[in-house]
Amino acid sequence: MRVVVVTGRSGAGKSSALGTLEDLNYYCIDNLPMALLSETVDTVSRLTVGRGLAVSIDIRTLGQLTDMPTMMSALKQQSDDVQVVYIDAHDDVLVRRYTETRRRHPLSSGADRAHLSAALMEERQRLAPIASLATVTIDSSQLSIHALRETMRRHLGSSSTTEVFVKIESFGFKHGIPLDVDTIFDARALPNPHWEPALRPLTGQDAAIAEYLQTFETTQHLLTEIVDHIRYWLPHHARAGRQYFTVGIGCTGGRHRSVYLAEQVGKALAALPASCDVVHRELARTKDVTP
Repeated sequence: MRVVVVTGRSGAGKSSALGTLEDLNYYCIDNLPMALLSETVDTVSRLTVGRGLAVSIDIRTLGQLTDMPTMMSALKQQSDDVQVVYIDAHDDVLVRRYTETRRRHPLSSGADRAHLSAALMEERQRLAPIASLATVTIDSSQLSIHALRETMRRHLGSSSTTEVFVKIESFGFKHGIPLDVDTIFDARALPNPHWEPALRPLTGQDAAIAEYLQTFETTQHLLTEIVDHIRYWLPHHARAGRQYFTVGIGCTGGRHRSVYLAEQVGKALAALPASCDVVHRELARTKDVTP
């Protein structure tokens, strides 16, 4: 089992790094006391077979730092793959981050509390023993949260991409655009089954609606455009570390054209290496006769 110890100075990005490892299917524990690390490794290795363990440890939970080399040596006896990730940033960057969040540095509390600048310097000195053991050192000074996560995936992930959960959502523009939609396709230019009395009570899930819409070349053109767009851009979103991608397909009422297209897109994407859900927002609404 791979064990990853994430540490570093406060405000450098340990929590974001741990969140990235959680997305990579590690069992993650935040602020674990070092004294419990060995026992935790034994427990997790028995209960979560096939998953790595990632623990975030900061200045408050490190214990006696002079014991770090001995503790890490013992840890390597338990696991043949131990990584220590040390995340740091320039002092001026950390000061700005604390100023923006208005949080108090861990060493600025208690009887021996110090001003932020002094606390940052003391923290660097006290963390020196574990910093020297780091197998991966990351300077987050110039990294956005997305760039930091990509750096973590590059160093510790099995690949540089993550699985993206794709949602294809049909909706009606007259009811408003879904709040979580990332990309929207407008199907209102397609012929509207609503104006066919026999088709009006049906939905895009019915065969008669499919047969009607398939007779128009514009329907196939829009369907191809949607599927090609998703197939092309999905790998780019995955490499960027995106976890969710919602494609909205809208028509006026959200019951005929958009539903049919969403169903067909879902079938076309079934072979992609991604989870794909098809959701019809308006089909749960009370039926009405507005086109």
